[in-house]
Amino acid sequence: MELQLKNIGMIKEANIKLDGLTVIAGENDTGKSTVGKFLYFTLCHDLKTKKDIDTLFESIFKTNIAKYNTPPSSVENNNKDFKLQPIFIETPLVWNFTDFFRDIALVESQMNIEIDYPYLMKDLNFKLFIKNASNGVDIKEKMTSLMDGKFEKDEKGSYFFNRNGKRIELVNTATGIKYFGIFQVLSQNNYLNKNTVLVLDEPEVHLHPKWQLEMAKIIVELVKNGVKVLVNSHSPYMIEALQRYSELAEINSDFYLAEDGYIKKENNSNSETLAKIFEKLSEPFDVFEEMDSQKMKKLING
Repeated sequence: MELQLKNIGMIKEANIKLDGLTVIAGENDTGKSTVGKFLYFTLCHDLKTKKDIDTLFESIFKTNIAKYNTPPSSVENNNKDFKLQPIFIETPLVWNFTDFFRDIALVESQMNIEIDYPYLMKDLNFKLFIKNASNGVDIKEKMTSLMDGKFEKDEKGSYFFNRNGKRIELVNTATGIKYFGIFQVLSQNNYLNKNTVLVLDEPEVHLHPKWQLEMAKIIVELVKNGVKVLVNSHSPYMIEALQRYSELAEINSDFYLAEDGYIKKENNSNSETLAKIFEKLSEPFDVFEEMDSQKMKKLING
């Protein structure tokens, strides 16, 4: 599967292959998130009318699709037999609003209206509460072991974190745990399967470097079992972990650098692209080295 974008937001051009693990690396405000959102938008199959399309587009991008004179993106899916289902994880803080989303859904169904609130969070919340009929990749036990606990529902349908029999409310649960909890519940609800396209937008933001490595392991495990995963990242730890674990697992992987309006692979080579990625993301460390050098000169010169 391939995604092509031109002149969308800050993206001048992007040609991205989605066949296993796809990683887009770059600094903030380089268009990484835009790619993931367009992928999600183009894979939404339940849009029946132009109004549905316009509403979803505006909810995701905060702008009107009418401003574009040509189709803003295209997706080529080589496997037409499967109906790909996108999942976009933007923040684990979705757990803080699960009861709110549930109340909104109740109001919508009772009054036959649709309340405008972020669609990406609405869709993810739905998948955390409603079980999918098809089978999925089972990573529940791995997540439970990693978190030293698990996410459960009480008799009212509200989620909480259970650690050794002790109930911990989600507002008091660490943000990193919440991220892993999303994976646990999506797995037990059968949403992680060969038809899934999972978009993770900078997952490292909420994770300690050690947990970033654990997250990379889980991502590679999902890809190994048929889930297509797109990761946007600016963390050298996450990117290198994904590189190393994907090589060990011998899965398909593609790395891209987002820079100056373009998202591309250097000479169609992962190794050349990764070298440029690490060079770009190591610039803050170069500043520290320069500071150390200046400090040493002061000590020497008195």
